Amino acid sequence: ARLSAEQVTAETLAGEPIRQVLTSAPGNGAALGGVKVSTDSAWFAARPSGTEDVYKIYAESFKGPEHLAEVQEAARDLVSESLK
Repeated sequence: ARLSAEQVTAETLAGEPIRQVLTSAPGNGAALGGVKVSTDSAWFAARPSGTEDVYKIYAESFKGPEHLAEVQEAARDLVSESLK
């Protein structure tokens, strides 16, 4: 199943308001092949694997490793819920 911006209905990520949900790169408009969800201090991108029936999640926190772990857990939950 494809993950679209419309499927991301959460308003927060790791306790922070979601500011953007993108499906294309802001600079050149290239398709991301998934979604990128951003807050003021973190982001994650989720896209399907090219070889397996799984989604890969990439994440970054500007606060530190504990916050990154929260972002990763919230991203997994958000992707799982969105694909139901």
